[in-house]
Amino acid sequence: MMDPSHKARVLDMGVISTLKELGGDDEPDLFVELVDLFLEDARGNFEALRAALDGCDAQGVERAAHTLKSSCGNVGAAGLSAACFKLEQLGRAGRLEGAAQILEGALREFEEVCTALNSEKA
Repeated sequence: MMDPSHKARVLDMGVISTLKELGGDDEPDLFVELVDLFLEDARGNFEALRAALDGCDAQGVERAAHTLKSSCGNVGAAGLSAACFKLEQLGRAGRLEGAAQILEGALREFEEVCTALNSEKA
């Protein structure tokens, strides 16, 4: 079980609460479906981001980071969204120096977000 203060560090609990209310009584599993979809898509986008970075493809880094930034924000992962924004900016500028370190930090943060989101599904 994740410590509530740690969970609140990686997730905006206000966003989580809003997402949980979306389905109401009619769609009680909507939150679980949204989280599962986010986690699946994010893993694919992180793979695309890694491949673009490995291939020195600044435009690919920008695209994958932009997609991740938006989806992370949608599930309340503000810190992860901010890291993706930094990667997006580097890609847009065509300057990938330091991007590998930001990506490694983002991947660690993603694992914490995964843990937090999965504990919210329970």
